[in-house]
Formats: sequence, C-alpha cells, structure tokens
Amino acid sequence: MTNSHADFILRLYEACLLSPNCPYTELGNQLGRQLGFFSLSIWAQHLLVREASAPIVFFQKGGAEKNPVEGRDLAAQVFKKPEIKQGTRNNLYYWVGPLAGAQIQSALIVWSDQPFSPSDLASLEALAPRLTVLLDLIQLNDLSDSHRVARELQAAKFIQERLTPPLDALGGKEFLSYRMLPLHELGGDYLDIIPFADGSVGLTVADAMGKGVPGAFIMLMARTIFRFIAGGKIPPDRILSVLNNQFAREVQDMGVFVTQFYGIYDPQKSELLYANAGHNPPLLYQRRLGQTRVLKGGGVALGGKMGAVYKSYKVKLESGDILAVFSDGLWDARNGEGVRFGRQGLENAVLSYKEYTADAICDGLMRKIMQHSQSQEDDLSFLILKAD
Repeated sequence: MTNSHADFILRLYEACLLSPNCPYTELGNQLGRQLGFFSLSIWAQHLLVREASAPIVFFQKGGAEKNPVEGRDLAAQVFKKPEIKQGTRNNLYYWVGPLAGAQIQSALIVWSDQPFSPSDLASLEALAPRLTVLLDLIQLNDLSDSHRVARELQAAKFIQERLTPPLDALGGKEFLSYRMLPLHELGGDYLDIIPFADGSVGLTVADAMGKGVPGAFIMLMARTIFRFIAGGKIPPDRILSVLNNQFAREVQDMGVFVTQFYGIYDPQKSELLYANAGHNPPLLYQRRLGQTRVLKGGGVALGGKMGAVYKSYKVKLESGDILAVFSDGLWDARNGEGVRFGRQGLENAVLSYKEYTADAICDGLMRKIMQHSQSQEDDLSFLILKAD
C-alpha cells in the first residue's frame, strides 16, 4: 500500500467534492486504486432504519463478490464501541476504524489477502481522520446545494423516522427485515410491520404519489388512516376497501393516490393472506422449485375510485421461500444506459443471497442496486420475508 500523503489527500478531496455524479462512488474508486487492497467499504449509520447501517462506499478488485453481511457485522461492532479492530474472516485479514464525524457516523472496513504490514496499519490510522472530515464535507455540500435544511423539515424528518418500525420490530425473530432510502430527507414511501397477539404479523409497503415534502405529507395521511384501522387484524381486502374510501374522501379534490400492498403472515402455518391496491406485485422465490414468480392479484390505487372492491389471496410458503415486497424506486432504478433494475435485477439478488437471513438478503439487495445504479431518482423501499 502507498502511504497517504498531502498530495493524495488533496486529489481525493478534489475528486469527491467536484464529482458531477456520486461523490461516494468516486471516493471508493480513488481509495481502491490508491490503497491496493482486496476490498474496502465505508458503512454509515442508517438514517431511517434504527439500529441498522448501510454501505455508502464500496470497492473490490476483480469480479468476485462477498456478502455484505460481513461488513455490516463489523461496522455494528465499531458503532457500539468506537475503536480500531483487526482480525481474520473467510481467509481474509480485516481492519476496521471508526469515522466519527459531526455530520455522519461511519466506519471504514479494509480487507486484505495478506497480513497488514506496520506501514499499512500506520497509513490506515493516518487516513481515517481525513476521511472523517471528507465525509462531513460531502454531507454538508449536499445539504447546502439542495437548500432543504430548514428546522421545520428537520423536525418532519425526525417524526417520519420515528414512525418507521424498529429493525427488531419482531423481538429477535429473523424471518422479516426491511430497508428504506428516501430520495430527499423526506420520503413518499411508507413501510410498516404490525405484530399481532397470536404471533402473526401484518406487513405493508405503500408508495404515495410525489416525492419530497408533498409525498411525505400524503404518506403521513395514508399511514395515519391505515394504522387506525389495521390494529384489529382485519382481512387485507377489507382494510384496503375502508382505507380507499376514507382516503378518497380526504383527497378527492387533490387528484392524488397511493398504491399499497398489505399482507398478514402466519409463521406457524407459513401462510400469507394479502391484497393489493395497485402496487407492484411482490416477487416470490420458491426454494423447492428453484424459481421465482410474482404474486397474482391487483386493484385500484387508494383514492382512485370511491367504493373500489379488493380481493384477498392466500399463498403457502415453504421453508426457504423468500418474498420481496418493494416500491417503484427499486424496480425503476436505472444504470448509465437507461436499463432498469427491474425483475431481472431483483431475481438475481434474491438468488445470490437466498441462503442468508432476511436481514442479510436486504443488505445484498441494496448492494446489487448500488452496483446497478450510481444515482437515485425515486424513494426506495423494500421488505424481505424468508419462511423458516
């Protein structure tokens, strides 16, 4: 590894802060070329998913790919106890350092196929505080350019964050997990997990028309109505019918609508009862058959038609089956050639990480999306259920 020095740091700052595309992608490329290690990543504490982290920078030599769960576990350890960690996993050596900035809390993880030399360790320790400053500058630069840092919006962001379910919403059960990544500080997607007394769980993903502040307020209205009527474990078709009529009355003069998928999963019977109001059909991977299919059923988007009728469907999940429920942001994520992530990208991600837990599959799917698309154009939310 080449030791960090003033010229490299200057070039690094310039390349990232003046990048016309994604500064985090540029940061990963610059560090990867300069340091020469097998792999590196920077994980940041997630803004909306409590007790979770997400990779914002990633670089790896060659075409091989490691599951992101390795990095997530190491980052979580550093977030709990901010100190440098070293060790070995899967025949690779790792070094993890905290990057505790004023604007963003993150961790640098470096993997090597050879033991770290004393000069390697000294260079990484010298690099860490400079990366911390750079990440803070990237965050501040993004906020100042968008002019969206008013106190009212920060308060609204905090409220929206508190309305999302905690990552451990099911008390340690690992069959269900999710991720959310809004386009702006406020998002128009809505995702919820509702544990019921009998052990079953309600799960929903909704997408309000609009982004930013307008989408967030529509989402908040839809969520408030949904939470009010969904607590009694009412069948999904009835929930969507009541929600649609109430929502249509509230917004009939605004010309807005919300798409929503709602299901009730019984882990004891491995059965999912669900209904759909104009939302993307979820993808189901069936382990026994080794193939995927979309769940049947559709319906009118909420607020689109007073008195709309919805239908509940039931599907049996076998051990190892994986259900992915997602918003438009995942399906429509495009690469530089305009190709959507789409069903093919989702299928590839599920098949790549099918042997892992729901939470690790979420990490893998996020990694695949980041590989495919370097810029985000819509709110992105998804929920992964893996039958046990």
